[in-house]
Amino acid sequence: MKILKGLSFAIPDLILVQAWSEAHAMRMVVRLDHGSDNEQYEEVLAVYPFGSLPCRWIIWQEAGGVYVQPVNGRSQHYGSVVEALEALTPSKPIAQTHIRATRWPIIP
Repeated sequence: MKILKGLSFAIPDLILVQAWSEAHAMRMVVRLDHGSDNEQYEEVLAVYPFGSLPCRWIIWQEAGGVYVQPVNGRSQHYGSVVEALEALTPSKPIAQTHIRATRWPIIP
């Protein structure tokens, strides 16, 4: 017997994940009735890099929050879709614009 897990995403959350995916050169696919031998999810989101077949993350929602599982790895729990996307967003490198030498190099 399969146990139904997960909830459907709200439309604003789906729009948000789709926009985030496009902004990061990825595509989002909604998988309905996704599951394994003993668990069935009503709806999961699969996020793929453009031009790549294996998905990078699977995202689903339960009453306690949102879960993100990478292709290889453990799932992480977040309080909302926004928190999950913030955690998945790569940090921007710090731009070093005002660099001053503490001393001039010694030339032999």
